[in-house]
Amino acid sequence: MNKIAKTLATAVLVAGAGQALAEVKPTFALGTELYEETYREWVDGQRFMKERASMTAITGDLHLAFDQQNALRVAGRYAWGTSDYTGAYQGMPYGSLTDSGQARRAYDIRATYEWTTFSMRYPLTASVGAGYRNLVDRLDQSGPGGYRRESEYFYGTIGIGTAMKVGDGSWTFSPKMSYQHLLRGFQHSGDDLNAQTKGYGLEVSTALSRPLGAGCASLTPFYRYWKIADSKMNYAAGIMEPQNQTHEFGINLSYRF
Repeated sequence: MNKIAKTLATAVLVAGAGQALAEVKPTFALGTELYEETYREWVDGQRFMKERASMTAITGDLHLAFDQQNALRVAGRYAWGTSDYTGAYQGMPYGSLTDSGQARRAYDIRATYEWTTFSMRYPLTASVGAGYRNLVDRLDQSGPGGYRRESEYFYGTIGIGTAMKVGDGSWTFSPKMSYQHLLRGFQHSGDDLNAQTKGYGLEVSTALSRPLGAGCASLTPFYRYWKIADSKMNYAAGIMEPQNQTHEFGINLSYRF
């Protein structure tokens, strides 16, 4: 290929890439949410501890649409609140130890690819991606014997959702559900570390949206769930992180620009 042909080919590739980038349609949603979280642990089938927390969060959602069918989404949230603890003194029954006011914070970020089909009555969107969840629990604030606890989840996620017009047509109802598969978890209990390898999560949400000004406002009730199996034994420390479940019920209010 001579220099002129190479130059023309390069120009075509550059022009094509520029056009593809120009066709990307980004939107960004900023929101806030309130939710109630309940975390429970079991040892040998018996209740071991429970924490209940009222959480407040800020959320962000960047959506990059390449065309009507293909898009990339990056979403995250940062939450904070305080929890009430129920456990047991050593050698005593569950419920013999209670405390309240422990600081708690969490953040979650995920990236997903979305594909939408319009071959049905309502559009159907499938998504696949990966995420990271981090939670810090200040059990060290509950007195002697307490410790700072940090939970890390690396996970894969798949989801499905749809959107339909309701009412006078100015409202959109968008139910969605997703499954999270734990790829690797790490539980930091003070200076000790346990690895978690088995677990999953579920999410269900139902957004109700309508145009407002130059953008769109949404009100979204949601439920999030995690179930994690017993961790691997840390033989050096002689500890194991017991199986646990997390339930989160809440509502999100957001505005998409």
